[in-house]
Amino acid sequence: MHGTYVTGDIAGLLTAYLDDENIQARRIRQTLVNFPTNSKMPIATWWGLLEKVQTIEDRPALGIRIGQHLRPHHPGVLGYLIMHCQTVGDALFRFQRYQALLHNHSSIKLETTPTSLIMSWDPKDRESTQLSDEVYISGLMTFLNQISTNKDIKPVSVYFSHEVHHDAEHYKALLGCPAIFGHDHVVLEIPLTALSLPIDSSDPYLLSLLERQADALMDESDQQDEWLEMLKSIIVDSLSEGAPTLEQVSNKMNISARTLHRRLESRSYNFKQFLQATRERLAKLYFNDPNLTLNEIAFLLGYSEQSAFSRACRLWFGLSPKAYRKRYMP
Repeated sequence: MHGTYVTGDIAGLLTAYLDDENIQARRIRQTLVNFPTNSKMPIATWWGLLEKVQTIEDRPALGIRIGQHLRPHHPGVLGYLIMHCQTVGDALFRFQRYQALLHNHSSIKLETTPTSLIMSWDPKDRESTQLSDEVYISGLMTFLNQISTNKDIKPVSVYFSHEVHHDAEHYKALLGCPAIFGHDHVVLEIPLTALSLPIDSSDPYLLSLLERQADALMDESDQQDEWLEMLKSIIVDSLSEGAPTLEQVSNKMNISARTLHRRLESRSYNFKQFLQATRERLAKLYFNDPNLTLNEIAFLLGYSEQSAFSRACRLWFGLSPKAYRKRYMP
């Protein structure tokens, strides 16, 4: 992939804020609808949208307030994956591993002290904006509190790389901890005791399946055609509900079925071919995982019947699923 992005799923967070605060912002909303599930939003577009919201209502710590409207589905696949982890610590370490599904702006560094987990992002790598950093930190804490049994996790401290433009007490009141500005890193410090807190929606089976989806999405992240990458992501995300149709995928992309067909045709594809090619690539990835049964692989690829899965494998590899696994994974 080229370009710096945030996931298009996060458009739902900003829409939720506008809805909850009864802000019309017609032009902002028109831009947001251009970024459907599993799309990639250029990070400059995201920054610009946040700045436009601030021109409408210049509230202290606006980014913190926006982040507090985050819901588990707003981070997309990454959000669902974290929801099914066993503990908060488990969730945060997976968040580090799969952060690129949320954005590719800067990487996370995790360190522990005797009392805290330190999460930091180096702004010297790629500069961000204060508003974006606020949304990120606030959204993460909001998410953790929604899924944990405690519901009242408070950071020990938060550090921002920009200078404060409002009274820092606003941040302390909203975050429940001191906020320090003008630091050389963006830092979130969480009590070490919070890491062992159970997650209400923990489900090892769903976590395993979602990790396979996340790995598949990460595996495709180096593709150069960003539109095809977005299409693959939507198909991968849809397969657990069965094989998606042209109409279903076009609806998720906010384009007509005719437009989707035309864009694929310009790339020498039709929808059926592209769906099957995506399934074939995923099948190779899933077959290499000894923890997945053949039934689970069929489910992840959108097949409700083993017979249909077997026919597809014979078409792709000239072997049944069982024979393929036996040959390549003795």
